[in-house]
Amino acid sequence: MAEKLKDRYGNEFERLKLMITIVTREQGNRVVKELRDLGVTFNMESIAYAAVGSDLAEIFGLTGSDCDIVFSVVTDSKAKAAMSMVEYKFSLDDPGTGLAFCVPLTGVGGPLSLKYISGLDTKKTERPAAKEPTEERGEE
Repeated sequence: MAEKLKDRYGNEFERLKLMITIVTREQGNRVVKELRDLGVTFNMESIAYAAVGSDLAEIFGLTGSDCDIVFSVVTDSKAKAAMSMVEYKFSLDDPGTGLAFCVPLTGVGGPLSLKYISGLDTKKTERPAAKEPTEERGEE
């Protein structure tokens, strides 16, 4: 079972990890869909262009010059399942198909941000509208 942490208000949270997945072009959307099906709610996808030498790109398992990169925040309890799923469904153990890895997160600024990226706050909250000034100060 994953270790639970408490914030200063007594709310319990699991440890978080940033999962970074780099796959061949046009695979990022599939990665996000599969991770969402697994319950990973915070995913951000971007196009990545390789600017490293070919030797380093080959070490990382990247053969093309452009890839998709997916940043996902996963709880400690889902990290192993997410890594296994991505490795299996996207054949990351085959050379040239990409890579995935997790980095532990040691802090997140703001309790609302933490709830959102942890998947605890799934409802969309709206900010209240700015108040209109009621009266101008009168000058004599």
